[in-house]
Amino acid sequence: MTTALVFVAIAIFGIYSLMNLSINQLPDMETNFIMVLTSYPGASAEDIETNISKTLENTLNAVPDLKHLSSTSRENTSVISMEFESGIDIEEATNNVRDKLDMVRNYLPDGATNPVIFKFNAEDMPIMLLSVTAKESLPALEKIIDDRITTPLARVSGVGTVSASGAPKREIQVYVDPNKLEAYNLTIESISATLMYENQNIPSGYLDIGSNTYNLRVEK
Repeated sequence: MTTALVFVAIAIFGIYSLMNLSINQLPDMETNFIMVLTSYPGASAEDIETNISKTLENTLNAVPDLKHLSSTSRENTSVISMEFESGIDIEEATNNVRDKLDMVRNYLPDGATNPVIFKFNAEDMPIMLLSVTAKESLPALEKIIDDRITTPLARVSGVGTVSASGAPKREIQVYVDPNKLEAYNLTIESISATLMYENQNIPSGYLDIGSNTYNLRVEK
């Protein structure tokens, strides 16, 4: 009889605790993932892997408390994914990664951007995704989304960030003849550098006319 009463008391206590257990829809979660993104415009996936990804991997492998490291090399972009041991201080891990990147930055190719560190935080993840379709053209739809959705939502109290993606971006693709490159003793990097140099938009001060001030830019 005493044993039965003990089990009944435990069951009642368990049910009471379950009914009063607090639930948090967005609990604080410690992350242990860091991503390092590096861009090298004009480079092939093979060049990215050889000149950037391998160089960064060899250096970042020595970061303390590192559990797993992997890399993805695509045209123009290198992505290094780092998983750390559970319970580590992610801020300290980020500082360690930054110190290692400072050591290897001078060994990256000319034209490559400085590596950028991204920390994964559950609080930074989007909690609402919306899709939009319309009969208008894509450029017109992009303006409608910006004017009527993105901008008004960004003004709502409590909204952190609103971003729109999926609209096509204008680009100019340049195809080169490998035989002519070899004949003129040129490389893809030199072609890319020339295009970048000949298409610059440089701020050049300002001009005062009466009570008006105009910003000046020089386009090449």
